[in-house]
Amino acid sequence: MMTAAVVWLARRRCGASLLVLVLVASAVAAASDSATAGNKHIDVVDPFIGTGNFGFGVGGDPVGVQVPFGCVRLSPDGSDGHVWLDFLHYGGYHYSDTSIRCFSHTHMVGPGVADLGNIGVMATQEVPSAFLDRYWYRAPFSHANERATPYEYAVNLTSGINVTLTACGTHAAKQIYRFSSSSASASASSSSSSSSSSLSRRANFVVFDIGHSLSSNGKAVIASNVSVTVHKNTQTTQVEGYAVNRGSLTGRNGGVGVPVYFTALINAIPTDTATWDSNSTAPAPAWSSLHLDGVRVGAILQFDNPDIEITSAISFVSLHQARVNFGAQTENGTAPYSTCKQATHTAWKDALAVVEVHDANPNASTYTQFYTALYHSFMAPTRWSEAGGVYLGMDGRVRTSPPAAHRYTDMSIWDIHRTQVPLLDLLRPDVSADIARSLVGMYEEGGDIPRWPIANVYAGCMIATHANIMLAGMIAKNITGFNVTAAYEGMRLQATDPSRPHIGREGLQDYITLGYVPFDSHGKAASLTLAYAYDDWALASVASHLGHTQDAVLFLNRSRNYVNVWDEESMYMCPRMKTGSFKCNPVPSFHEWIVQDSGFCEGNQAEWRWFVPHDLDGLISLFGKQRYVEELSTFFDKTWSDPSTTLPNPHYWAGNEPDILEPFQFHAAGRADLSQLNSRRVMNFAYSSRPGGLPGNDDYGTLSAWYVWAAVGLYPLAGTDLYFIGSPVFEHVTLHLPGGHSLDIHAHNTSATNVYVQSIQLDGAAIDPFYANVTHHRLTAASALVLTMADTPPAPSS
Repeated sequence: MMTAAVVWLARRRCGASLLVLVLVASAVAAASDSATAGNKHIDVVDPFIGTGNFGFGVGGDPVGVQVPFGCVRLSPDGSDGHVWLDFLHYGGYHYSDTSIRCFSHTHMVGPGVADLGNIGVMATQEVPSAFLDRYWYRAPFSHANERATPYEYAVNLTSGINVTLTACGTHAAKQIYRFSSSSASASASSSSSSSSSSLSRRANFVVFDIGHSLSSNGKAVIASNVSVTVHKNTQTTQVEGYAVNRGSLTGRNGGVGVPVYFTALINAIPTDTATWDSNSTAPAPAWSSLHLDGVRVGAILQFDNPDIEITSAISFVSLHQARVNFGAQTENGTAPYSTCKQATHTAWKDALAVVEVHDANPNASTYTQFYTALYHSFMAPTRWSEAGGVYLGMDGRVRTSPPAAHRYTDMSIWDIHRTQVPLLDLLRPDVSADIARSLVGMYEEGGDIPRWPIANVYAGCMIATHANIMLAGMIAKNITGFNVTAAYEGMRLQATDPSRPHIGREGLQDYITLGYVPFDSHGKAASLTLAYAYDDWALASVASHLGHTQDAVLFLNRSRNYVNVWDEESMYMCPRMKTGSFKCNPVPSFHEWIVQDSGFCEGNQAEWRWFVPHDLDGLISLFGKQRYVEELSTFFDKTWSDPSTTLPNPHYWAGNEPDILEPFQFHAAGRADLSQLNSRRVMNFAYSSRPGGLPGNDDYGTLSAWYVWAAVGLYPLAGTDLYFIGSPVFEHVTLHLPGGHSLDIHAHNTSATNVYVQSIQLDGAAIDPFYANVTHHRLTAASALVLTMADTPPAPSS
């Protein structure tokens, strides 16, 4: 039910504009999942978290099903009745939706821009004679009749159709549509009285909307194909085809777009079929092979059967490969729905078991938030290599991954390098190694390490070359198995050659010449300078690892370029002109955040003031330690006066990537207690177990991974092997690390008020509680990290 009209601003990323839109929404509590006893971690996951909120706080996570890191993300795409707003539906679904348009096979994970949503399927009883591409077949639904788990999505549509979805591996899925008995009767009656070549107006229909998409106002598909083949001998129907998607990001390959091929097997044969392209229907003779090429095509199949099961597989390589994927992951379509569901359940149960919470009576909301965040952290990146290891390379050629390796894509590197990839480094280094191999492979195929790859496209989203941070962090943690020399070569080219084919660093020549990017040439100049300095530090780290001493010195010196945008008078990082003068505006401004032409990217001067992750000691020296602590404390104190995430907070904003390290930056000044206090505050104010429980776009698990780190009491300094020790919310957690080794984290006396760490011991050895940090190698070699918690900070030693 629509309850209020509110004007919001919504974040759009990667070059898309910011629009003022009118939303109408209401919130309803989600139905809980009562999964099988004995699998308590998977039982508490709530995929509805991250599907709500408004404005800049939209989580954008799809609510449907996939296996960990799966390519198929079969999920509902909704709308609020007739109203569909793309910025609410970057993940296809928003908790304010009252209707489901269809269930599509491909989705981004918590993005800030619309794309994918390809190969839509829907069941209905009524099909109008026209306008099929305008979703008149959508169906109302209620959250009271909806259930979501990591291994199955189910909904009873108001029309009386029951829908269940599950995954069958990385590239395949199952759908069951159960029509009500009254619908089946209507189908039989209308079918007997109609001709064999015209669709009944009331019957059991399955719609394949091959032209469906989530971007370009639902018109991102620029070419598509569908064919229907009836197999009388097996009483099955094959629907196959492709869609070329030219979305907000997938269209950044010269407008060519990305093809998605599919094959689907239906467990029944239709009484009639029809196709459409754009706004017209074209009934086809019954029992015939049907084929249609067009722009946004679809097929409608009419059935007598009350239960329709569809087994589908997709490929980004070819229709033949979609069939190969189908055979490999569904036993040629013979695998029962229950088998796929159980396999997906097992995959997620095993994935989530890497972190085990032992508390006898954990806070139910926190427990759900934690395992849902871990679940979201393992949804991406996307397994791009298909059955047999084949994939479409960045050069458009079909290639094959090395044995036992996998190609990954869909990496929002600007975001994930901060939290989600470091989490994989610790818990799933096998996936991290594949990510590194994928980035190097992309460089070798396409000429550059990507800034933001989607499918086989250089999307070029956001700023800087933060793949450097990911790769440097992996090397520091001894995650090997990729060509470090080739990685360094690609990293170095983007840091030294302004003419790279896929621009990684805008304003690079000025940055090299002046030591900063000038504001009179680039609207995001200060952010570019600060980000490039960080990337240069990572490059120096890799150069040192390889023994390239001169390069290490060169890039280490360049990593100090952040001081070139430090204005001593205002004590802020400020945009700087070519003449050397500063353009400072130290009063935080909402407008400054929105227009993004004030020298900063996704943030303002108050937020970027702290962005020197690679040299926190150097940043502190610019302030002086006491002033640093005072200013950072004031920054956070102003934040709590308005913790809403609907609009950008002009101070600390938990949903904004340049900010998310800041709660832990007190550690560098020997005030870990303030990091512990403020990280707990962020968890309490910005996160919840409601659909709007994320403070912004999840950005491929970035915000979810932040919560996982904070909840276990650790936080990574990205690009390094260092972890800050924070304030665990659980008394006892076990991290099951690779090689059969486990680390137990004990937080004695932790509670809502006991947020401060009084003492730290790692395998009996004391760690300074004021700086409270530990290296990856020490942590992963240890068996027990023991913290003693209290409601006051530790007393300074005399």
